[in-house]
Amino acid sequence: MAKHDVVIVGGGHNGLTVAAYLAKAGVDVCIVEKLDKVGGGVVTREVTVPGFKHDTASIYHQLIQANPLIHRDELGLVARYGLKYLYPDPQMTIVFPDDRALSIYRDVNKTVQSISQFSRKDAEVYPRFLEYMSQAARVAAVATFSPPIPFGRMVALLDGSEMGQEYLRIIFSSATDIIEEWFESEHVKTAITRVISESMIAPGEKGTGVGIFVFGLFHSRPSALPVGGSGALVDALVALVKDNGGTIRVSSPVKSIKAVGGEARAVLLESGEEIEAKRAIVSNLSVKQLFLQMLGPEGLPDGFLNRIRRLKHSTFVPILQALALNEAPNYKAGGGANEGVLVELSPVGDDYLAMFENYVHGVPNTQAPMVGTATRLDPSRAPAGKHTLYVYHYEPYNLKDGGPQKWDQIKQQVADGILEAIRQRTTNMGPSNILGRWIYSPLDFERYNSAWETGDFLHIGMFVTQMFANRPIPGWANYRTPIKKLYMCGASTHPGGGVNAGGRAAVQAIMEDLGIDFRKVIGR
Repeated sequence: MAKHDVVIVGGGHNGLTVAAYLAKAGVDVCIVEKLDKVGGGVVTREVTVPGFKHDTASIYHQLIQANPLIHRDELGLVARYGLKYLYPDPQMTIVFPDDRALSIYRDVNKTVQSISQFSRKDAEVYPRFLEYMSQAARVAAVATFSPPIPFGRMVALLDGSEMGQEYLRIIFSSATDIIEEWFESEHVKTAITRVISESMIAPGEKGTGVGIFVFGLFHSRPSALPVGGSGALVDALVALVKDNGGTIRVSSPVKSIKAVGGEARAVLLESGEEIEAKRAIVSNLSVKQLFLQMLGPEGLPDGFLNRIRRLKHSTFVPILQALALNEAPNYKAGGGANEGVLVELSPVGDDYLAMFENYVHGVPNTQAPMVGTATRLDPSRAPAGKHTLYVYHYEPYNLKDGGPQKWDQIKQQVADGILEAIRQRTTNMGPSNILGRWIYSPLDFERYNSAWETGDFLHIGMFVTQMFANRPIPGWANYRTPIKKLYMCGASTHPGGGVNAGGRAAVQAIMEDLGIDFRKVIGR
């Protein structure tokens, strides 16, 4: 039987982050991963034509730019392991049906200029809006990359000041509620709430106001692209783990976690092999997968499993296409659409709002893709002069007519409709420009990664009732579980899904229990 100090189940970027910090501390870690490659949603593969490197889940690395793992280079991923980021500008451009476009630049004044074509008033208001949201965020000072304080205590502390109360009002409101208070132009309101909807919740739902604070990062911690593809972050983490004696096992699906007397002891693989964990087991699986599939009910509090079962998934999930191109798309809107990497096509007004309402009822849409041309900034991802295209679109998992299984029948049709929407806004996206194409539906994502139930790579929805110390459930947001020596990290835990290396927060709780001084590990 193999033995290690700590066994990490699931090799997504959060599990790798935990492993990297532990390995740096001298802990013998072993990662076991079901797939043939670690990385989870932070991977780059050649899925169309050889030589074209495509991101097959995440593309932009925004929130991680505020993580000390990156901005302080705590583990040397940049200085020692060659991780390099590029910063597109504009960071995002929203193109409307009339081929006008609003670009979001790192520079506030350039963004204001772009907004002014839609509303002079909104252009004047925008800097005040950013400053006000910044003040509210500073007062709250909610730890993003450290364990969260209990939700009730957070509310009580914030309730002690006027700006703290305003923060609470914002996070319990919908993004649409808050944006309506500041802006008049439907185009401006659409652009801002469209960005916030990347959390895969309709911006009109209560509790989505928290996304507004992330919007401000465009001007403070800009979005970034790793050179070589999203998976470059994972490659650096893997190299660090191995250099510090860690073990990484791929193609090793886990059957169950063995617990004896309420204490996690070992990981049982589907092959029958058992790997003993002498000090801890860390799950990078989804919370539902862990407690409803990998463990029995023994040792769990009464009602615990029911609390897990009732956790809600995101309102909608993605369909993704990767295309190998002869040339980058040429948008009729021009300007920022052809200068940056990321373009979002978006309806406006009633059509925009109806799109989100229809998702709830299982009705797909093809008119609002997010389109990324990473090779505009990073030519290393394709042969000389060629380009890659990342086409991401929201869709319902459970289709009105036929349920999730219907995706196998309509995937091509929906994907073709999305591509046609891009063709309407460009001049050169005909068949002659496309060298290869790959399509993944919500059902394909679920099959690919068993942690992504319903195709939800955030594991569970990022509603305010499932965020902060409510994630995954109140009372168990400190990365510990009712089973001794069993911990959680990843999208099911604070700070939630996305490329954020939130495993940095989880590893602090784990190190505390292992008697390791986290500050010494990071050199403070």
